[in-house]
Amino acid sequence: MKRAGGAIVILLALVAVGAYAWVVQWAQGEMVTDLRTIGAGGAVWGLYVVGDGFFASAALASLAVACVMRVLRLRGMEGVARIALPLGVAGLLASLGCVLADLGRPMAALVNLPLVGRPRSPFFGTFTLVAGASLFASVVHWALASRPGWAERAQAASRWPGLWRFLACGWQGTASAMRRRERVDFWMSLAVLPLLLGGLVILGIVFGVRAGRPAWQGRFEVVTFVVSGGAAGCSLLLLAPAARAPKRAGVLVARVMVALTGLTVLLVVSGEILVLRTPYPSVRRYARALLEGPWSGLFWTELALLFLAGIVCVAMLWRKTISLAWAVATALLVCAAVFLQRFLVLVAWQTHGLGLPWPAGVYQPTRVEWSVLAGVAAAAVLVFLFLANTCPKDASPIHEPAGPAVRDERRRSLVTAACLVLGLALACVGLALSAGLASAPFLDPILPGSPLVFLAGLLVMVSAAVAYELIPERPQSQ
Repeated sequence: MKRAGGAIVILLALVAVGAYAWVVQWAQGEMVTDLRTIGAGGAVWGLYVVGDGFFASAALASLAVACVMRVLRLRGMEGVARIALPLGVAGLLASLGCVLADLGRPMAALVNLPLVGRPRSPFFGTFTLVAGASLFASVVHWALASRPGWAERAQAASRWPGLWRFLACGWQGTASAMRRRERVDFWMSLAVLPLLLGGLVILGIVFGVRAGRPAWQGRFEVVTFVVSGGAAGCSLLLLAPAARAPKRAGVLVARVMVALTGLTVLLVVSGEILVLRTPYPSVRRYARALLEGPWSGLFWTELALLFLAGIVCVAMLWRKTISLAWAVATALLVCAAVFLQRFLVLVAWQTHGLGLPWPAGVYQPTRVEWSVLAGVAAAAVLVFLFLANTCPKDASPIHEPAGPAVRDERRRSLVTAACLVLGLALACVGLALSAGLASAPFLDPILPGSPLVFLAGLLVMVSAAVAYELIPERPQSQ
C-alpha cells in the first residue's frame, strides 16, 4: 500500500512539473523549445509529435487487439480485452495532450480546425477518427462493459452506493441483459475495428508519407509504423495476463508480441537497406545519418532494445511463466524501442533536408519539452489506474427472473436502427461538405463546421450500442 501511495505521489509530481513547463512554453513561446526551421538544419515537428504518434498508435493497436479477441469470442482472453479499454482511453488522451502542447496557439486550432478542416489535411483524420470517434467509442465500450461491476459495487459499498447505482444504469444481471451485453460486445467490436485500424493507418501516413520522400519509402514506413504500433500495444497488454489473467492468455499475447517485434526488426533493417540502394543521393544521406551519422546511437539502440525484448519474451514462453516483473521489463524495452523508431522516422528526415540538398542539422529537445512529455505520460498512467480500478475485476453473475416473461424488442431495434441511419447520413454529408462539395478547391467548405457534422455522425453511430443496451425492457402488450 505504501509503495502504491508513493508511486501516485511521484506521478502527481510529474504532472505538476509538466503543467508548469507547459505554462512556461505558453507564456514565452516556442523559443523555449528546440524546434526550428526546416531547410536550415531544424525540425518543426519534434518530441511532442513523436509522443502523439507513440501514444496514439499503442492505444489504437491495443484496442484493435481487444476487438479481435471479442470478435473471435476468445473467452479466456477476456481479462486482456478488459484491460485494453482503459489503456486505450489513457493512450488516446495522452496523444491529444501531446498535440495540444505542440500547437503554438491551441485555442485557435481547436476553433478553426472543426470549422474549416479538409480531409486532405493530416489533422482532419487524427481529429475526427483518432481524437474524436475512437476515443468516444473506447469510453462507451468501457462504460458499458463496467456496468456489471458497478452494480456489484452498489450492493457492497458502504459509501456512495447511489453513485455506483447511477453508473450501473439499471443493470439487473438477468439472462436477457447478459445476452444483450454479449451482443453489444461482439457487434461493437466488429464495427469499431475498422475505425481503429483506419486511425492507425492515418497516423502511419502522417509519419511516413511526406514531401521529399519517395513514394515506395512512404508506403514502407506506413507498414513499419502499423506493425511497430502493434508490438507496443501487445507489450502493454502483456501486463494484464501477468497480473491476473489466465496463463494461457499471457502465452498467446506473448506469441503475438514476439511475431510483431521480429517483423518490426525485419522491416526496419530492410528499409535501411532499400534506402541505401536508392539512386537519390539526398535520400542515401538520410540512411547514412542513421547508420553512422549523428542519429546512429539512437538507431542501434532501437535495434538492441527490440532484440533484447524478443529474447526476454521468448525466455518467458520457454518457461511458460508470464511473471509481472518480466512483463514490465518487456513492455519498457518494446515501448522505448518504438518511441525511438517514431523519433528517428519523424525527426531525422527533417534535420537532413527532407531528401533535398539542404544543410543538415540536429534537433535536441529541451528540458521544457521533456518535462511536458513526462507530465503527459504521468497523467496517462493516472487515468489508466483510475479507470482500471473503478470497478471490480469480475462481472456480476446472472440472476434469472422469477418468472417467464415475453419481452417486446421492437422499440429497441427501431431506436438502434434510427441511430445507425442518422449517424451514417450525418457522416456522409459532413465528409462531402468538408471535402469541398459545391465549393471551389481553394475555398472553405460552404458549411462552416462540416468536420463537426462528420464527427457527430460517427458519434451517433457509436451511440447506437448505448441505445440498444440501455433501453429498459417491457413486457409485450397482450
